[in-house]
Formats: sequence, C-alpha cells, structure tokens
Amino acid sequence: MSHGLAGIRHFLLPPFAARFQEAGFAVLLYDNRNWGDSEGEPRQESNPALQQTDYYDAFNYAITLPGVNPDRMAYWGTSFSGGNVIYAAAVDKRIKAAVIQCPANSGEQRSLAFQDRIPQLFEDRARIAAGEPRGRVPCIAPDLESAQTGSAPVLFPDLHAYQSFDGIHECGGKWENWVTQQTQLNMLEFEGHAMIHRIAPTPLLMVIPGNDKTVTTSSQLVAFGKAREPKQMLFLENAGHFDVYRGEIFERNIKAQIDFLKAHLTN
Repeated sequence: MSHGLAGIRHFLLPPFAARFQEAGFAVLLYDNRNWGDSEGEPRQESNPALQQTDYYDAFNYAITLPGVNPDRMAYWGTSFSGGNVIYAAAVDKRIKAAVIQCPANSGEQRSLAFQDRIPQLFEDRARIAAGEPRGRVPCIAPDLESAQTGSAPVLFPDLHAYQSFDGIHECGGKWENWVTQQTQLNMLEFEGHAMIHRIAPTPLLMVIPGNDKTVTTSSQLVAFGKAREPKQMLFLENAGHFDVYRGEIFERNIKAQIDFLKAHLTN
C-alpha cells in the first residue's frame, strides 16, 4: 500500500496498516518513488506510469518476506495511488483483491482545476531541457485566508485540504509543501476509468466519499459503473476526500475494508 499525490507513508496511513495487521494481514507500506524515504529523482515528482509498475515490484519484494503467502495478496491505494491500483490491478492477475478509496480516475477531470496553467507546464519542460531547475507548485495554500477563498494557485486549493494536511510536518517523514510542475503534466495523461473494467475478475472494493470535491464523487461513481463484477462499493455519505482517514468515517471505512479482505484473502 502507498499514499496518494503529495502523500508520504508516515501521514494518515499508519492507522490503516496497524488495523490490517491486527486483523491478521501482513502489510508492506512504502513511500512512492521520489517521495519521503524512498529514493528517486526528481524529488517530489509523481509519475503514475512509473508508480503503477512499482506495485509489481512491491509485490515481488513482499513475497520474499517470511510468512507472506503469494497466493493471498492484495493491492491497496488511496486517491492518486488508488488510481495507480486501477492500472496495476487491471494488468497484474497475481493479486486476489484490490482496494481503492477516493481514487483518481481522470486526468481530464482533475486538470479542470489548473487548466489555465497548462501552457506553463510545457514552458517548464522547455526550461528543464535547457538545463534549468524544475518548476514547483505548492501542495496547499500558504495560509488560512487563501484556503478559505480557494483561489491560491496550488495543487489542493480548498479549505478541506488545507485543514487535512495538518500534522504532516510532525508525522516523522520527509515532506515539503510542493510538487514539480511536471507532476501536473503527468496527471493530464492519467485516465484510470478507461482501465477499471479490466480489474475483473479480481474482486474490487471501491470506497467513495459522498462529498468529494478533490476527486469528484460523480467521477468516482462513473468509474465504478464501468468496473465489472465482482465489485463492491462503500459509499460514505457526506464525507469529503480527506475524511476517509480519520474519526468515525475512518472506523466505518476500515471495518468494511477488513471484512472485504477477509472474504477474499482468507478463504
């Protein structure tokens, strides 16, 4: 399991990993390449095409560990990594289950938030080719006032995201408030909904927040509709994108995920 866009493994995911372990599952929780404790350059740049295949390598490593059964493996992803799992699970039929929560599923839809800045991404690419440093985009607004207006030119401009990143500097991982501009160009090419039907016949659990403004709830429902059986949905009424990680919503979420994994990995 790995985190979403601009996330690191120390932040918000340890409670998931701990509860899975308490339920009897071994967990390999890792930072995506270029992020946190993982190696890779450029730092803090996400490329879904590479992150998707990293799941295959994580699988190959995990099955070398004591007590890990290669015939009872699952891929887990959240937000951007949820989209990566769509691709990975569509191709890799070694796994026996896939869990995705609030998954990124359309670069076209997601790019609406920064469509006026797309020309700058190509200009940045030209500067990189000329030997200049890569451009950066802040992840969240610099202050509460900017977040309240939702107008800051950042990756996640809304107040919900600003408040949800609280504690990331104290979580114990390596994180700074930016991604490379090329990350957004990579996002444009990402259309997970076009692959989701290929996850079958691997069982799929998709967790959809009912009030997701980051990856719109409507786009997730459309993607789920394209998935083939066997599939299961957990719809979290009124939940925002980042609510799946905390509090009562987390409790409902993790219970459903554990029940799903027990049904498909332990029988």
